[in-house]
Amino acid sequence: MAVKRREQALQDYRRLQAKVEKYEEKEKTGPVLAKLHQAREELRPVRDDFEAKNKQLLDEMPRFYNSRLDYFQPSFESLIRAQVVYYSEMHKIFGDLTQQLDQPGHPDEQRERENEARLSELRALSIVADD
Repeated sequence: MAVKRREQALQDYRRLQAKVEKYEEKEKTGPVLAKLHQAREELRPVRDDFEAKNKQLLDEMPRFYNSRLDYFQPSFESLIRAQVVYYSEMHKIFGDLTQQLDQPGHPDEQRERENEARLSELRALSIVADD
């Protein structure tokens, strides 16, 4: 919002500056000098407003930019910790499953029947959508 307000102030300043320059290029007659004086008077507060907004942004933007680390660093650390926990658990589960598959006495047909029985139980749950 501050950047938009500064841009609006800059547009107003440029518009009035162009008006002053236009009157300065004209022939110096009484009415033109009066309009030039009036345009300069209009320009002064607009220029001061623009310079104040510009100075405020020049002061605040570096602090805002540097504060991004205070926000993102804990977020990234949490994400990395969650990934470490997830992949550690997956590694453990995969190792357990590999050991179960390598055990003798469980033929593939029996394992397949057990899996189908468990899948049937899961499909029977009311929270599972029908395919």
